[in-house]
Amino acid sequence: MPFRPLPLTLIHDAPAPAPAPSVPPASAGRLYLHSMPGRLESWGAFLDEARLHQLHLVVCMNPLEEVAQLSPQYHKAIAEGRLPFRWQHLPMRDFGLGADPAAFTRGVEQIAHSLRLGERILLHCAAGIGRTGTVAACVLKSLGQSREQALTAVRAAGSNPQSALQSGWVDRF
Repeated sequence: MPFRPLPLTLIHDAPAPAPAPSVPPASAGRLYLHSMPGRLESWGAFLDEARLHQLHLVVCMNPLEEVAQLSPQYHKAIAEGRLPFRWQHLPMRDFGLGADPAAFTRGVEQIAHSLRLGERILLHCAAGIGRTGTVAACVLKSLGQSREQALTAVRAAGSNPQSALQSGWVDRF
């Protein structure tokens, strides 16, 4: 299953909503949306795709018990520290939010910072839709996009916040 790229327009801390110059493409990172690695494709096929896209970071929005249930090989690689990329955990319940809003905010800011540095990042939840769409929209807002721009880009990539709680978090971010 191919990764779904999210187009990025990185905005340089512009206080005004007017368009600001974007980061040159050579220095801009890449953000991909996906389902849980190894859930809808083999673990090996996911690793091949990760290498093809030269991923630096994978951000997991699933609680670890959900990863263990839905993708045992991925869970084993996490537990054994055998991932060929950095791994960040921002756990959220399905159709819900993370338990720690401050940790969520820090995580989104870290992702945005890494994108500004040119890193290639994959966001995932179980299906790659609701939690993935929520985090992706928050990242895009952190990069300077409006709520409407962020949600339009996320929806075009096949994701979207799936509950009023998730949509509210995007609004507040």
